[in-house]
Amino acid sequence: MTRRVAVVDIGTNTLKFSVTAIGDDGSESIIDAHADTVRLGAGIKTSGVIEPGRIARALASLTAYEQVARGLGAEACIGVATAALRMARNGDEMLNRISCSTGWKVRVVSGADEARLAFNGLAAQLPETGNALLADVGGGSTELIAVTDRSLVLSESFDVGSGTLADRLFRVDPPGIEVVQAAVHYATSTLDRSLVIQSSIGSALYLSGGNGQFLSAFAEWDDVAIPFVPSGFDDLVKSISVRQSIAIARYLGIAQERARMLPAGAAIARAIIGLSNPESVAAVPSGIRGGLLAEWLATHPK
Repeated sequence: MTRRVAVVDIGTNTLKFSVTAIGDDGSESIIDAHADTVRLGAGIKTSGVIEPGRIARALASLTAYEQVARGLGAEACIGVATAALRMARNGDEMLNRISCSTGWKVRVVSGADEARLAFNGLAAQLPETGNALLADVGGGSTELIAVTDRSLVLSESFDVGSGTLADRLFRVDPPGIEVVQAAVHYATSTLDRSLVIQSSIGSALYLSGGNGQFLSAFAEWDDVAIPFVPSGFDDLVKSISVRQSIAIARYLGIAQERARMLPAGAAIARAIIGLSNPESVAAVPSGIRGGLLAEWLATHPK
């Protein structure tokens, strides 16, 4: 009998939800998915807390998603929360409210656990042999993972993400070339001590999650038309830094608030490319929900 499990990734920028059907043969297919740009991490570096209105919005989304999941026959609703709840003084309060008012079983994961889940959810998409650098650029943190022959060799988590970096540096829309270049320098100075990058110089780079996928789609825009290759990222950064977020949002089909942070994601990606000198770059989906699902299935056999 097919099993169905709902998974949520409560990120610093976006709350991502999906329901996966698992066949008797172990096959998996996503039958429903949604995302809400809640921005739990907005202003968190300054205030140290998640804004009450954003907590309320997240709870509303979780409640709605749970109803969808139960309607589809999900036997479990599981999730993880990442950098925003790690950083916030009221993170435990939010976690308690999720537990008391919804049926979601959510835990806050460390940067190391976040990297492990991201890798486990994406391992099958990485090369069977050789070295790779997996970079999960999130809203509040960036996880870097060195991979050899589809095995995790080393991982690190750094407190620099597209949301917190945009909040730190962006004051106007569009932010402009000089400001985004300053974001590249900030990200570079944060990541230049990375042992993962030092061990992965020249490897293929995989940018996972929304930032990677949205940047890849942006590069394909007819108005942009920049090859999604390492040598093209200087031009990509320049192009995205001077475009209004409303135009980016309309083209990508995402919330304007999410589009406003994308130049910061481009800056972090450019910093990683500058430090690692990869042979190639590719965008892949976020692996966190897939990793969490695999973890749950391993401990909940039929």
